[in-house]
Amino acid sequence: MSKSDRPRFNIKVAETKDEIEACYDIRIEVFVVEQGFPLDVEIDDYDKTATHLLLTTPVSSPPPESTASLTPSLEPSSASTSQKPIGTIRWNPSVGKVARLVVAKEYRKYGFGRVLMDELHQHVKSTSVDKRSELKTAKEVNGKEHVHLWLNAQMYAIPFYVKMGYEQVGEEFDEDGAPHVKMVRDLELI
Repeated sequence: MSKSDRPRFNIKVAETKDEIEACYDIRIEVFVVEQGFPLDVEIDDYDKTATHLLLTTPVSSPPPESTASLTPSLEPSSASTSQKPIGTIRWNPSVGKVARLVVAKEYRKYGFGRVLMDELHQHVKSTSVDKRSELKTAKEVNGKEHVHLWLNAQMYAIPFYVKMGYEQVGEEFDEDGAPHVKMVRDLELI
């Protein structure tokens, strides 16, 4: 599928209760309903301190009242547009952990996993100087500041993360009943 076929989208840092709950909902849809992971481990203590990115796409909503008796008009439709949550990813700055990358099944063919990872990397890179002290995994490499990111990848996702600049460290292990491997990447800060 080409980028020109990709639906319009928006990515933002989830800040409100509703936005964070939308992140949880899409994660539950993918990890619990689709992949069979236990619900009781999906929402965890990391969520309280994480930065959550929310991926949405605009969807049209019908007008609030029937318009059958109205005279046709060339004016734009009175239907409103709302944002449908279709993906999310989270990052815990204090430990450098990237986790819970999901895209709704019907939107996976558009490359939104890569879009979310790229946006997260950009968000991490642009962490303001006054907040860099919170990045416990920051270090200097060749005179430039870097942050160490890590994630636990399901086995099928390893090639995707390799394309995103991550490398596997260590052996396969079980996480919540599925085989995973740890992957790492050092990301240069702006």
